[in-house]
Amino acid sequence: MEQVDPPRVPWLSPWDLLPLAGALILVLALPGLLRGLPDPIPTHFDARGIANGWTSQASYPWLAFGLPTAIWTVLLLTGRAFVGSDQDPDGSKSGAMAPLRGLISLGLLGMMAGGLFIPRHGQGVIAWMIGGFLALTILGLVLMARQLKRTLRDDDRSEHYRWGLFYVNAEDPALWVPKRLGLGWTLNFAHRRSWLILALLLLPVGLVLGLTRIR
Repeated sequence: MEQVDPPRVPWLSPWDLLPLAGALILVLALPGLLRGLPDPIPTHFDARGIANGWTSQASYPWLAFGLPTAIWTVLLLTGRAFVGSDQDPDGSKSGAMAPLRGLISLGLLGMMAGGLFIPRHGQGVIAWMIGGFLALTILGLVLMARQLKRTLRDDDRSEHYRWGLFYVNAEDPALWVPKRLGLGWTLNFAHRRSWLILALLLLPVGLVLGLTRIR
């Protein structure tokens, strides 16, 4: 019997229409939002909400649309890089990333638009911008996790995962194994070498935190 390849998930999803719609709305609203604002526009603020970075009105559209587009592209290509491999043979895991991709990009567009309200309405807008972005990001993560759970397949390694995240199997000689939930690889924590690798990976973080406390 001729082998039939499993259907592949398309590159784009309805979730990608959200940032597209947001971008179109911002394109139409941008001239009105920019009218009457100082040039350059404050676009970066310190922890106290005081402006410490500015962008000219002529360059602002490149920032407003460029950053969300760049993040959207990175998230799309990150997921598609595994399609067809043993990580994601049919692209279902890549498809599960669509809600996060769409909502994060929409949230970034919202922050770009929200920044134009700060000169008119004060620094209180920053809290709304950050809160809205975090809310969309958390929603995207929840929806992505729900879809990823639907992609789980029972295989020889399934029973050796703890909470779906940590792989522990002393009989498996492999030190690195494909993640059961999500894309990428995880350590086989039944081997002592995996703990040494984990310690080495966390060492730079520990050094940075230690140096920060010393200061």
